Amino acid sequence: TTTTTTTTTPGSSKTTARQTFIHLVKGYIGPGCLSLPWAFSQLGIGPGIVACGILSFWSSYNSWSVVKLKRKYLPLKATYPQVGAWAYGQNFATYVQTCICVQQLAICTVFFSFIGENLGAILPNGSNHLIVMTLSLPAILALSCLANLKALVPFTTAGTILLFSAFALLAYVMSQEWDTENDDNYAPTPTARTVPLAICAILYSYEGICLILPIEGSMEKPKDFGPVFGTAMATVAVVFCLVAGASVYAFGSVTNGSITAYLLDTPEFDDAYRGPLVWANFLVSLSVLLTYPLQLFPALELMGRGCGANRTSSETVASDDVASTTLPSITSSVSEPMMGADAENGERFSDDGDNEAGVSSSIPGDSPMLRLGLVLLTYMTAMVIPNVQSLIALAGAVAGSSTALLIPPLLELRDATTMGNRIRCYFLLGGGTIFMIIGTVAAITDIVRIYTSQ
Repeated sequence: TTTTTTTTTPGSSKTTARQTFIHLVKGYIGPGCLSLPWAFSQLGIGPGIVACGILSFWSSYNSWSVVKLKRKYLPLKATYPQVGAWAYGQNFATYVQTCICVQQLAICTVFFSFIGENLGAILPNGSNHLIVMTLSLPAILALSCLANLKALVPFTTAGTILLFSAFALLAYVMSQEWDTENDDNYAPTPTARTVPLAICAILYSYEGICLILPIEGSMEKPKDFGPVFGTAMATVAVVFCLVAGASVYAFGSVTNGSITAYLLDTPEFDDAYRGPLVWANFLVSLSVLLTYPLQLFPALELMGRGCGANRTSSETVASDDVASTTLPSITSSVSEPMMGADAENGERFSDDGDNEAGVSSSIPGDSPMLRLGLVLLTYMTAMVIPNVQSLIALAGAVAGSSTALLIPPLLELRDATTMGNRIRCYFLLGGGTIFMIIGTVAAITDIVRIYTSQ
């Protein structure tokens, strides 16, 4: 019997199970969580919890199916688009990459807007949110220059602590309002316009599938990712339901996409609890700032690989080779160490800290100019485009639904060998298609309504 060690190699860029758990939890719990009270207000607390649970299981299952396919057929460092190239060729890989980049850059743009609006509201004389975004730009640029996920761990940890500290302050305000009549005065009025938007807001909070492969690939022991992933997703679902349900029960109907902004804008709560609410808003904003690089990482990795700089055949999956893979070679018995039936259980992964399949400290094609360009793109979008959150909602309905609900069952269908598996894939694909169509129509309708009402 052999015994494997669990120590991390000094200087390794890989993450431990605990660090991976923190990355997953913080990658999912962000500004989207603060929009959930509004979503639950539209649906009702009970239906909101049900919708949150369904979307949690749905998106988590899809994420895990992509991980299993990558483990089974591709090297450890393979990306989401490379899994797409393996399944349907380079054109499909380009579509996947476009969806991921649009989604992640949209999230980063919302982060910029969130920081500007929320910090501007609590600073003296209601400082202009454009000025606040400009002042936060140097800090975001500095954080975005960190080399890899390992270097991000202290900041991600700090962001998680700050976020949960803000939740603790909100919990204090909730406890003071728990016995008031707000819950008795609350009665949800779901409509054909608000229900799809509310469900899309919940899905937006679960759009972490783009982070899954980079985070799993950065682990020192990727075979341990399954239990960590399951625990993290269960934790995220519980936090989402607690924050949203308790907020609606304590404060009544929430009419703003950010619970902290709603409370500060409501004189009844602002006058009674301004101190805790200001601190909660500040801590949440700082947490978002520290989390920005984590959301930028998938787009940076994919665009860096697309640039092709410093690419070697041992470090990446060559797109032409992957795209030309045929089904017989995939389903046949493979003797290569990167593939095989044991890969699904993680047995192809070595325990050595710096094995060849590990994640290096640099991203192929990465450069300071690429990072600067991506950060400035999200900054300028948040500065220039009016009603940016409405436009981002449309991008989320299209690209988000594609990455989280449509692409995974298509990939799984490529590997389906039984009628039952194919039926499951078609069922998930049909549900994702309906969700995307309804969400997109609702988002476009809402944007038109906002612009015509101004």
